[in-house]
Amino acid sequence: MKRLVYIFVLLFLLSACTDDRRVLSLLDRAEAQMEASPDSASLLLHAADSTIAQQSEPTRMRHAVLLAEANNKLYQPLPPDTIFQEVVDYYDRHGTPNQQLRAHYLLGCIYRDRNEAPQALQCYYDAIEKADTLSEDCDYTTLFSVYGQMAELYRAQFMAERELQAWEQYRHYALKTGDIRNAINGLEQTVIPYFSLGDTAKVWSITDTCARLYRKYNMLHEAGGIYPTAILTCLNAGLYERAHQMMQLFEQAPGMLDAQGNIERGREHYYHSKGLYHLGIHQLDSAELYFRKLLHYGFDYDAYRGLLRVYQAKHISDSIYHYATLCEQGLEKTLAENQAEIVSQLSHSYDYTRYQKMAEVKMREADAVRHTMWGITIFTILLTIGGGWWYVNYKKKKTQEIRQLSSNYLTTVEKLTQARDELTVVRESYSNMKEHVLAAKEAEIEALHTKMLTFQAKYDAMKTYEREDALRGSDIFTSFKKMAHPTLHSRLPDKTDWEQIITLTRQCLPQFHRNITQDHTLTDQELRTAILIRLNFQPGEIAVLLDTSPQRIAIVKRHINQKLYGEDNAASLYQNMKRGIITPA
Repeated sequence: MKRLVYIFVLLFLLSACTDDRRVLSLLDRAEAQMEASPDSASLLLHAADSTIAQQSEPTRMRHAVLLAEANNKLYQPLPPDTIFQEVVDYYDRHGTPNQQLRAHYLLGCIYRDRNEAPQALQCYYDAIEKADTLSEDCDYTTLFSVYGQMAELYRAQFMAERELQAWEQYRHYALKTGDIRNAINGLEQTVIPYFSLGDTAKVWSITDTCARLYRKYNMLHEAGGIYPTAILTCLNAGLYERAHQMMQLFEQAPGMLDAQGNIERGREHYYHSKGLYHLGIHQLDSAELYFRKLLHYGFDYDAYRGLLRVYQAKHISDSIYHYATLCEQGLEKTLAENQAEIVSQLSHSYDYTRYQKMAEVKMREADAVRHTMWGITIFTILLTIGGGWWYVNYKKKKTQEIRQLSSNYLTTVEKLTQARDELTVVRESYSNMKEHVLAAKEAEIEALHTKMLTFQAKYDAMKTYEREDALRGSDIFTSFKKMAHPTLHSRLPDKTDWEQIITLTRQCLPQFHRNITQDHTLTDQELRTAILIRLNFQPGEIAVLLDTSPQRIAIVKRHINQKLYGEDNAASLYQNMKRGIITPA
């Protein structure tokens, strides 16, 4: 109540008197309260809104900076960049190094909130250049805040090395101000980039150091909160005892768990680590509980992947199939979200139009505009290269996974067929065979069948073009290509080769396979020819593989087209197959 009375009194005084001296006194009070109580500072600054337009330019500029700073601390909307650019230009002409540092920093925060990373980084670099670090009154608090914001942007762009450099400067300048909490926090923040770089030793050593420092300065909640990343690295390395010790320290920290044992808001991903720990020590029911709990907080992929591992350990085939499918869908969703984020970032990076309009309206000097544009262009190129590198590596990894999937699927199908044949022979030939031998063979068949269903689920989750890529990237397709080469082939495809290519075609191109087999009108030669045509083998290659002449292949193609599509020619067969519409004559 006293604060409200105080504000109303100030409003009354300001309405009666609008001279600079009184407003400056108000700004002094707001600046004094900015760090400890930004909400009070904001109230004081808004009290001057009705009279600030009549003040001198220096007073108006200072009011704009303080108000932007208060809003930034309170996570409230910042002014448009076109308006705040006037403040930056004013201090570049008339301000001290500290004022210029603060103005450029706040302009960077405006771009940060607009998700325009290149422009934000450029402003932060400008802010650093304005700082006079040799001066005794250098504003180190704002300076380490600049490096903190830069580090966050580098993290969002997956630039771990630059992020580490920014956190190092953050710690350095935090120590210069005597801010122990932020100095330790700057060291703590390096855990994430070291984790992304795979440096487990650094993760553990930094975690231990930060925990010790936090306890030394009686920051017990922070001391416990340092452990989640280190816990995850221990679990990944199979060090369950060490992980358990860290989990106890984490959960025993003040305020980390509520009375019902629920984790502090914002830390819900920790349930993933809890699930992995119980999975690792074979407490499967507890692991399932935590992975299901993780689902409630939007971590679908990690939850489904954890539940898949639980049911694999329990050997429950239906659930394995179910969660394998959900896991693939969750991964696809995560990749799509990441791709959308990257596209958004690239879109903002290429947005020069607004900069050009600002330059025309404000008539900024040609050299300044050119330097800004070069900075954005260079960053855009680097970002594009980085995004392209990531995409190429992702596609390469995906191709390898698809190739391996095809190989594993065919191997499993072959083993399953062989096991079923063996079981039939055993039953027919050895009626007195002991039950446990038959049971073992049946168990082997069941395991292979479950494995085959898992592979089929992965195929079903693929898009059409991905299934075609899987087929064309398979070892059996490559083998057919080699055998089709007239100067390289040393043999013709045997029965096993044809069974494998037909099996993989049925799995990867199910609609096409149904179209050519549903009426059983094609001969074996026609069926094989149809599959090779659909897989883009050339007539000469098909003739080699079927040990016949190209002229005979042309006749066979015409017969297939007539039987399946009612067209008495060979030329349109491939396009008819691609359309997949059966219209027999």
